[in-house]
Amino acid sequence: MRLRSFASLGFMLLMVLTPLVALAQPQPLDRIVAVVNKDAIMQSQLEDRVAQVSQQMASRNVPVPDKEDLRRQVLDRMIVEQIQLQMADRANVSIDDTQLNAAVRDIAENNDMSLDEFADSLEADGMSLAAVREQVRREMLLRQVQQSQVASRVNVTDREVDRYLEQQGESSNTAYHLAHILVSLPESPTPEQVEQAQAEARDLYRRLQDGADFQQLATADSDGEQALSGGDLGWRRGDQLPTIFADVVPQLADGEVSEPVRSPSGFHLVKRIETRGGQGEQKTVITENQVRHILIGTNPNRNDEQAEALAEDIRQRIAGGESFAELAQQYSDDDGSALDGGELGWVRPGQMVPAFEDAVSDMDVGELSQPVRSRFGYHVIELEDRRQKDVTRDAQREQVRQTLFQRKVNDELEAWTQEIRSGAYIDNRLEDGQQ
Repeated sequence: MRLRSFASLGFMLLMVLTPLVALAQPQPLDRIVAVVNKDAIMQSQLEDRVAQVSQQMASRNVPVPDKEDLRRQVLDRMIVEQIQLQMADRANVSIDDTQLNAAVRDIAENNDMSLDEFADSLEADGMSLAAVREQVRREMLLRQVQQSQVASRVNVTDREVDRYLEQQGESSNTAYHLAHILVSLPESPTPEQVEQAQAEARDLYRRLQDGADFQQLATADSDGEQALSGGDLGWRRGDQLPTIFADVVPQLADGEVSEPVRSPSGFHLVKRIETRGGQGEQKTVITENQVRHILIGTNPNRNDEQAEALAEDIRQRIAGGESFAELAQQYSDDDGSALDGGELGWVRPGQMVPAFEDAVSDMDVGELSQPVRSRFGYHVIELEDRRQKDVTRDAQREQVRQTLFQRKVNDELEAWTQEIRSGAYIDNRLEDGQQ
């Protein structure tokens, strides 16, 4: 299916990325709207982003706030992004073409298009594949910076996983659709700043109680990452709720907004939009294969053709009755398994390279493979046994670990954003009225 409208294309990309910058339209005059350390953000860049965001909001039926409120929100987001891009530059973080090509291909495939079809759709909407590639690269850089700076601060212990499993019941499978407004606080706020932020949050809460539209207030006034999406946090299971919401959300009724909730990053208003009931625990069963292999790699004295020929000769010798283990000890370039006769033990999905896994999945127990090519060389594989293993408990613990990790990352992210803002030189000329 082709995407023919600019709005629909913008919505498609929003599912994967933050808003894309539209192709710049000619501007009669340009001026600086913000200085971030040594970089400038121009009015033309801001207006392009505002136009893009407005179209995307309209395509998702999110109320578009007053133009000046929207410009302020968009510029604030651009300032934070610029700080992070500067951090990436200082740390020599880069995205190579292989990573970028894979990401762009994923966007196309997620929309049931080939890369050529995707490029044609972009061109029909007045955008170029080259421009989109650069924006994708930019978003990937931002994610890498956040991963290195925020995720590195987070650790989940086995005891935390145990405690969580002890405390959670069936309610952990209940899902909540949430929206959120944040009135942020600077790092190490003064009592006056806390009082001012609390008063602002209470005023927003009062306006919501009087019937104000949550999405519109979030877009205009929230300092949260989801402000330009109307504060929408999407669906979260009970075990995926941010820490500060974990006790609040279950107590709300659908459609109800919480009173301001304090955290280190500021005051939060959370709306429980709707709820889905949980389901009982589902068993997780995986297929494990017991395998052994002989790896023949290339080296300065053995090219690819010679490696394949040697692997085929070894396969024929095993088929003729020679010992697999002895040939593995003699020839295998996998030092880790060679001394053990090529034994790899029980292998789970995802533990081996794709070519190896694909070959094993098509084999019968006791079968000897043809030489299998991978990036390491040629493998001669024997499937010794196969079994189904219940890993429900292991899967549950890993899921809890990921949940707790993401919860901590979310808690850390807003505080980190305030931290990097406070450490940067920012001259916001929209706020200063220097237009």
